Amino acid sequence: MTALARRILDDAGFDPGFDLAPERLETLRAALRVAARDLPARGIDGEPEIEILEDCFPAGAGVRLADGQRLNWGGPILPNMCDDPTAALTSLAILIQESLLERTWQFWLGCPRHDLGVHCSQRVSEVVWWCAGDGGHILAPVGGLVRQQSLRVPRRLHPC
Repeated sequence: MTALARRILDDAGFDPGFDLAPERLETLRAALRVAARDLPARGIDGEPEIEILEDCFPAGAGVRLADGQRLNWGGPILPNMCDDPTAALTSLAILIQESLLERTWQFWLGCPRHDLGVHCSQRVSEVVWWCAGDGGHILAPVGGLVRQQSLRVPRRLHPC
């Protein structure tokens, strides 16, 4: 009976969301606690929080900074992205970085060795800020920027 019920739910595309699977929301909040440690490197202070975006379908999540600004560029983080802590942190770091880029037209962050913007990447089971220079290397783990001493100052992008 249980197998039949699972098959019916899978066939129907049922996803329990954050309401029926609150552990997904807790996974996302834990990921935000990690990613938020990097925000001071961008000059952002205060404690951000997860915001459920119920005006989207399916309902997803974004980030609201302490100053009230929303970070949800590129679409919300969907509940099924939060089944795995590594996937949740990757999705969240990408959302934050892309939202800040869209808001300020400045890349964040940069590799001091290569003068290139870095991006969030999942390497094995670690979520890192990755630079593609010289074949690629880890700048820092997501949440570990405060330990880095010489991060590049954001550079303004030139519109095409």
